[in-house]
Amino acid sequence: MDPRKEKTLGCVLVAGTIIAIVSFVLIWVFGMAGILHGTATREPITNKITDAGDMNLVPLMLVFTVVGVLMVGGALGYGFWYNKNLASGPTTTSSFVKILARYAVDGQGYVLTQDYEIETADRPRFYVRMAFPNTQPSEYECRYETFVCCGEGMTGEVEMQGRWLGKFTPYIGVPQDLPS
Repeated sequence: MDPRKEKTLGCVLVAGTIIAIVSFVLIWVFGMAGILHGTATREPITNKITDAGDMNLVPLMLVFTVVGVLMVGGALGYGFWYNKNLASGPTTTSSFVKILARYAVDGQGYVLTQDYEIETADRPRFYVRMAFPNTQPSEYECRYETFVCCGEGMTGEVEMQGRWLGKFTPYIGVPQDLPS
């Protein structure tokens, strides 16, 4: 994911959580204050409440609670949608791509550096960072079989679909016409 999008999504998630929690607490505070204020301002004869006081702010806090919950739900929904559609789109092929780095991450987020760690890891995910001609480096997720074929420093041809690396074919020997 684009770092700017990732940061924005995280900020929306945190802000929505804070807004929802704070407004929920304020609902309780304004509700209790309204009950006390209403009890203190009853008419002596009819026992009718004349002023709810801070209880009038409870509907506004309900709106803020709903907005916070919608922000959290929207951020989570977008994150799930993005991950679901990570490998969708047309298949593209690029030539003269250089492998900058490759690494594996287990289910808890630890980077796996040794082969035996990858074999015993719980739900490992594999990533390859590549440099394309005339563009910024990009990172793609791939299967284990593709991960093994991608040696750091190798140049070759890649086949991608969305943010998924499907195939890497290394060039043998030194190519004569490397693009700049």
